[in-house]
Amino acid sequence: MNLYEQVTSTILSSLKRGVVPWRKPWSDTVQFPVNVVSTKPYRGINVFLLALQPYADHRWLTYRQAEERGGRVRPGEKSMMVVFWKRWEPKADEAAEAIRPQQIPVLRYFNVFNVEQCEGLDLAPVYRPESGRNHQRIERADLLVRSMPSPPAIREGGRAAWYRPSDDLVNMPPLNAFESPDSFYATLFHELGHATGHPSRLNRKGVTEVIQFGSGDYSREELVAEFTSAFCCASVSLDNSVIDDSASYIDGWQKVLKGDPKAAVIAAAQAQRAADHIRGIQYF
Repeated sequence: MNLYEQVTSTILSSLKRGVVPWRKPWSDTVQFPVNVVSTKPYRGINVFLLALQPYADHRWLTYRQAEERGGRVRPGEKSMMVVFWKRWEPKADEAAEAIRPQQIPVLRYFNVFNVEQCEGLDLAPVYRPESGRNHQRIERADLLVRSMPSPPAIREGGRAAWYRPSDDLVNMPPLNAFESPDSFYATLFHELGHATGHPSRLNRKGVTEVIQFGSGDYSREELVAEFTSAFCCASVSLDNSVIDDSASYIDGWQKVLKGDPKAAVIAAAQAQRAADHIRGIQYF
């Protein structure tokens, strides 16, 4: 696999998890990713590649740079590839020594780690401008989250919201990263909707099987999660209209609904079961 394919594969892998690096329903004050040593911001596709990673700290460094700063990368941590252009100048042949060889741009890469993947680094705390928000948690919504029997692990941090079936984990950005508390809980209920499809719960195909981003199965599962969020928000009087959906999702849903008149009804039925499961209600 060449570097172009690796870059594309990284982005596609993120999209399969439902994480779109260039669009998200929340805003935050995280700065552009920079190298710890040079303090220069990464540019081009590297901005997206590093934005895919679930770290709130915007600083990155190589394995060697971590050691040079008196720290180390924690065992088991995986690096992230960043790419850069390097000018390659082929040697001139003897018959054309007087002609300056043409420089050819060649794509190269190296691996970096986020500061949060390291320990022992002598670094100042990262500066975070105030977002101007001071959201308060909504107790009735938290009660609904806590009502879910045998829930997935829920972690708040980083900049991406997602559910990962392999370790049954929901990740959420912090509350103040969202435009409103309602949008935070609407997103959380969406991810919990996905989590209900885990084999230990409702064992839903859209979660238990490997599905391709943008496929009919993927869009159906997204419909289930969206409907689940709507049911949960309604049950605790939250406004879920504050979340905009990217064109790619809307297009996928339109294709599913146009191709299968039963899709919305079936997705709503599955979502009702999912919402009931989150509420701790079982119907036989």
